[in-house]
Amino acid sequence: MGTLEILQTQSFHTRQECKLIIGMEQANLLEMPEEEFNRLAIEVESSPLFKKLCRNERIIRYQRYPRTDISCRFCQLNEEIAAGTGSLDIESILSDKQDIVRQVQRIGLESFKRYFLYPEPGVTVEEIAQACNLQLPEVEKINSLINQFSIMSEFYNPSALSSAHGIRYSKVASVERRPEGFVIGYLSPSYARGRYSIDYERFEELRESRAVSAAEVKEIRKLFKRLELMNTRKDTVTRILQNIVEKQASYFESGNTRALLPVSQKELARSIGLVPSSISRAISGKSLETPWGEEKAVKDFFPRPRRFKRELVRQLLETGEEFPSDEAIKARLEREFGVSISRRSVASLRDELRVAAAWKRKRKATQ
Repeated sequence: MGTLEILQTQSFHTRQECKLIIGMEQANLLEMPEEEFNRLAIEVESSPLFKKLCRNERIIRYQRYPRTDISCRFCQLNEEIAAGTGSLDIESILSDKQDIVRQVQRIGLESFKRYFLYPEPGVTVEEIAQACNLQLPEVEKINSLINQFSIMSEFYNPSALSSAHGIRYSKVASVERRPEGFVIGYLSPSYARGRYSIDYERFEELRESRAVSAAEVKEIRKLFKRLELMNTRKDTVTRILQNIVEKQASYFESGNTRALLPVSQKELARSIGLVPSSISRAISGKSLETPWGEEKAVKDFFPRPRRFKRELVRQLLETGEEFPSDEAIKARLEREFGVSISRRSVASLRDELRVAAAWKRKRKATQ
């Protein structure tokens, strides 16, 4: 084997190993608990390097996702649950929080979102204080409040779901009805701010002009890699939730579980260009709050096709209309709901619902 061929083979194996390592890192990040991921986001965004690239150099920006915002539950605290938690200094948290919330209320929701939640790059702390008529320490306290909510969103908005299999659920967002339609209201400011948009061209300009040292270049590239991995998780979770809101719009409108459409995780993975295992990892242990305040596991928005069809058969049979045969039920399902199903499957679903065949019901009625 020639030298060139050996080098090509080694290069191929190196690329394969890199892809495998990146894939493992992405999988680990998708499976990371919400509290841990939010802590990671705050740690990254609080670093001097991130602040420099975001505020001064404007290389890093926040890019919000469509149809998402901070939840209307932001800055709300379940005091009954807080009172029952012995691991934190609750009185101190409540007292400090109430004082800061009053400052937020005074500056108004619009200014709060503009200067704190979705800050523009290049705006200094001094400029924020002047625009909002705040003292510098008050600005820092509000920023600390946002970080606190990001890290402790599970404490302020705890999940009420429990599982016989010992799954610990994290409530990640609420589906909220707003004038523009249904919106995903994230409970964590980190998610609400969106993905990290990196201006690589601007970075190359700085590097070529030697505005950053060789050591800084190395650290910046490490940071970029970390941000891109974090984007993978944010992108995946948001695309899943956006798909749920779109596909299950009838359910969110009516609140009727029978309006849930059969959407498989495999089908969703194909439509958004992911592997099914990524969907499974991303939704594991996560829950959503419906517009009427009910909490549901995200996996419940992917009802199995057979369960869906059984509910439609139940719905038809409960209308009181007398169907002369399973073939008539089959025809009605296809005509009204666009569901194609065999007569034998209709009979099987009807048996599961413990409803006798039409001829048996008719014979019983004549006796």
